[in-house]
Amino acid sequence: VQPGSPFLFTIGTIVVKKNFHVLPALLVNNNNHLVIAGIVQNEAYKKEIIAAAQKAGVLSRVHFTGPVTEAEKYWYYQHCEAFVFPSLAEGFGLPVIEAMAFGKPVFLSTQTSLPEIGGEDAFYFNDFDPENMREILQRGMTVYSTDTGLVERLKARAYSFNWQQTVR
Repeated sequence: VQPGSPFLFTIGTIVVKKNFHVLPALLVNNNNHLVIAGIVQNEAYKKEIIAAAQKAGVLSRVHFTGPVTEAEKYWYYQHCEAFVFPSLAEGFGLPVIEAMAFGKPVFLSTQTSLPEIGGEDAFYFNDFDPENMREILQRGMTVYSTDTGLVERLKARAYSFNWQQTVR
């Protein structure tokens, strides 16, 4: 799946804790698509995401890829407008680091380890109210397009996570 217009990207196993069902609301009042990559472990939850997209009137712009290769994953990171990750339970958050390594803006939940991974240059959904989420996305994208040092800070943060740092 390679949407022709701007798209938001997320990746992870399709399970309730990933909280992906809140993401279709981000497509209201814009032309963005949403690409969700990952193995469907919970078919009922995938249906919940689809129902949320239908309710928001954006189902035609929500795309499930299933599992992706490393090359496909990197293509999505490279070409997405932003990485969105509203997860409620993460042990670490490697996809956030991968997105930052590509200099992409990351929009995260404030749950578990994600603020520690994203740091001060990530954008955070304080709650999952659709209007609030859209406002945070819009504000964050404005900052991303005007803050000339943000891309380099995101990349530097991503590269600060390495085995030597972890061991230390």
